[in-house]
Amino acid sequence: MKNVLSGTELKEAQDTVERCIKIPPDQLPHGWNFSFDKSLEALTMHPVTWPIIKELSDDKPRLNRGSLAVDTHEKASITPLHCAREGQGWQTRRYEVKNRRIFCNDIVAFFYFTDVYPGDGGLVVVPGSHKSEFQRPEGLFFLDLEDPNPKLHPALENITPQAGDVIVLSELTTHGVLIWKPKDRDRRFLLLRYKTQYFQDEQGERYVYGQELLGRLSPETLELMAYASYQHTKEIVKHDVIHLS
Repeated sequence: MKNVLSGTELKEAQDTVERCIKIPPDQLPHGWNFSFDKSLEALTMHPVTWPIIKELSDDKPRLNRGSLAVDTHEKASITPLHCAREGQGWQTRRYEVKNRRIFCNDIVAFFYFTDVYPGDGGLVVVPGSHKSEFQRPEGLFFLDLEDPNPKLHPALENITPQAGDVIVLSELTTHGVLIWKPKDRDRRFLLLRYKTQYFQDEQGERYVYGQELLGRLSPETLELMAYASYQHTKEIVKHDVIHLS
């Protein structure tokens, strides 16, 4: 989605990211994530993406985690193609259409703060793979993970968003990351992961972050991160525009 962030929202987020990455890691006990500043936390329920997250989750969303990522040329290896079906059990993730609505229980949103141009590298996906019921042969498409200039198979697409754009996809979509080639620019984005509020894996109800981090968040965000039954409707879901208190 193009130009999701306004000029003001983008500038605030970019300034926040710049401040965050300059802080020594030992002074960031929670690492790089959305809780660093309200300008990033607010993106968890941005007015453009929030209605989409609600609809895809059938109005039962839960924010699982949100990580700030900075991709540079120093990581000289391709992130292999993967998806939740392969790594976390085909039985656990769902994508289907019912009553003329798409349902998905594992959703990812990428908020981009820098530009990506063709040939830079970055996110690569297999369009339509979220609907696949076929097992992908291991190693298909990328035989050499250290090749900075792999010839992309026609089934693959390299996504090149601009600063302020957002990518929303199902975790069932097969995706990977090409080597980032520019040495004078990096790729900065916030990765937000949503599941349904009643989704649990083999570990049961589990919060990725500790109480100290949760204490930094607004009540609306805490509600978004809370587990609940499939019958419960969260108060935040009743609104298309959320203002953090």
